[in-house]
Amino acid sequence: MRKILFEIPLPFFHKSIPIYSYGFMLMVAFLVAITIARWRAKKEGIDPNKITDLGIYLVLTGILGARLFFIIQFFEDYKNNLLSVFKIYEGGLVYYGGLFAGIVTLFVYVRKHHLSFLKLVDILMPSAALGLGFGRIGCFLNGCCFGKVASHIPWAVRFPRTLDKTGMIDGSPAFLHQCELGLVHLSDAYTLPIHPTQLYSFLSDVALFFILSAFFKYRKRDGEVLLLFGIIYPVIRFCMESLRGDNPLFFNLLTVSQIISIGMFIVSVTLFIILRLKTTRKEGEKITA
Repeated sequence: MRKILFEIPLPFFHKSIPIYSYGFMLMVAFLVAITIARWRAKKEGIDPNKITDLGIYLVLTGILGARLFFIIQFFEDYKNNLLSVFKIYEGGLVYYGGLFAGIVTLFVYVRKHHLSFLKLVDILMPSAALGLGFGRIGCFLNGCCFGKVASHIPWAVRFPRTLDKTGMIDGSPAFLHQCELGLVHLSDAYTLPIHPTQLYSFLSDVALFFILSAFFKYRKRDGEVLLLFGIIYPVIRFCMESLRGDNPLFFNLLTVSQIISIGMFIVSVTLFIILRLKTTRKEGEKITA
């Protein structure tokens, strides 16, 4: 865990500007994702500059949507300190909120520029998966999105107790969570061993990127890459949620993200099958004719 990656000194002011790991990795995620999306768009005959413009809009609205979804989910933690809502550099984004906001932004953009919505979204989805993966590295460095206690696995990680400038204990998130549960005490230096769910997510998202990239050239209709993402990612997210220790359960059963994952999976599988059946039927009619 390393919340502040490095600091830029300001000699004449005797101060320094902290560069937070979470924000830095979000920037890396954007640059990597947009570079690959521009390359794929050029191959598909779309102006790469439009992808860059769209990428900027998607980042801004995506962060807003992801943050809003997080605040709604954990409103009790923010209602007495509303200024904390703006501390995005400390973490606290929910991917589904960003995804939904991004889809709305994408729809408005393609309407304005007379582009194919489904073709463009197929181009973007592999990049979105890879960008999400790099974002999870930011989560690991920040200490958020942590896992449940897992003393039985050799690769479990322990997050430290951290102090603010006044010497008061202010984290890590996993440490504070385990303190609330009585699993550790304020005198302890580290948490109990927990699942490195952020790294699990990183590896899963990178694998998803390669799967979507490989499938891209075999798609029979625009929109199939999006639907494949909608089939695989919910499975990944559902599994990750079952290992995470930071999200509350509804009715002691499922988290919000798991509920959304189930719905997204069912809709995506259904639409994918329908599209494939229609495509197969049309191909059969052409052969018969």
